[in-house]
Amino acid sequence: MPYQADRELADFVQSLPKTETHLHMEGACPIELLREADPVKFRDPPAMWRDDFRYESFDQFMELYAEYCGAVFYSAEQYGRAAEIVLGNCFQQNVRYVETSFHSGAVESGRDSGSDVVRAIKEAAPYGLEVRVFMGMSHDACATKEGQAVINDCHKWPGLDGIDLHGPEYLPVEDWTTEVWERARQAGKFTKAHAGEFMGAAFVEMILNELKVTRIEHGVRSIEDPVLVERLVTEGIVLDVCPISNVKLAVKGIPSMPAHPIRRLFDAGVKLTINSDDPFMFGNTLSEEYYALYQDLEFSRAELGKIARHGFEIALWEGEGKDRYLDELDAIIANQSR
Repeated sequence: MPYQADRELADFVQSLPKTETHLHMEGACPIELLREADPVKFRDPPAMWRDDFRYESFDQFMELYAEYCGAVFYSAEQYGRAAEIVLGNCFQQNVRYVETSFHSGAVESGRDSGSDVVRAIKEAAPYGLEVRVFMGMSHDACATKEGQAVINDCHKWPGLDGIDLHGPEYLPVEDWTTEVWERARQAGKFTKAHAGEFMGAAFVEMILNELKVTRIEHGVRSIEDPVLVERLVTEGIVLDVCPISNVKLAVKGIPSMPAHPIRRLFDAGVKLTINSDDPFMFGNTLSEEYYALYQDLEFSRAELGKIARHGFEIALWEGEGKDRYLDELDAIIANQSR
């Protein structure tokens, strides 16, 4: 980690049309923009990129997140500049559909509107890449008047495709959350939530029951409860999984990649996607996530193709382009299954 691949595996992963459905724009902060902001401070590669680096806690992750990413993301224009690089990197890896999010705090100052940030991100996408933009909010996002105003208004923003609950899972899920998630759905926005990363299976179940989401970001600790795993399968709940992130954040039960539960979840029939989460904070790429599954978790090439297909199956995208990539993946899977 970062994972290396021989030419044959690298070419195969590159050939797969792929999706990124769990990508935080701030956490994907381009190193070149950091070095532009402070050439001395950000001259060397950050410690988080080392193969053996492990975060001591989620609090430490958030502190470093603020230290690094806060230097870049202070306006809609900056989000656009970052998105041009981040989405370009996705496209170069044969990613053809992205769901990315920005944090609600980005618009609390009032300098730029949420719609401004959404538009800046979408306009930065290379031709041929479908992009959907979500606003993520922490459990205590309504703690200030400014935050509350953003949360209460976001369902009206043109161009915003949905909302996501993120941040420290151990903070209480406040009463306003259920209402906001329902209001967003009524306004035609898609809803999802982070769960099952630093809190266990019971938290995943609570989020499913209270927020009525069908997509869980991470969700890997669902493996702790066989009944919940069966529910995920039966109800078609999708987990947007980020294996390298889970290892570097030392998620409970995941001391190393071979111990990651994605293999068991996949074998149980849970629908999964594979994603990079915060590639600046972990020093990873989406391609390396695929290498990790193949090298450490014994996923076959056909199974990698199936996971790539899951991403297009659940994409908020209908049309000839999506159908073309599904057909392409079907052909790849069939060829690898012979």
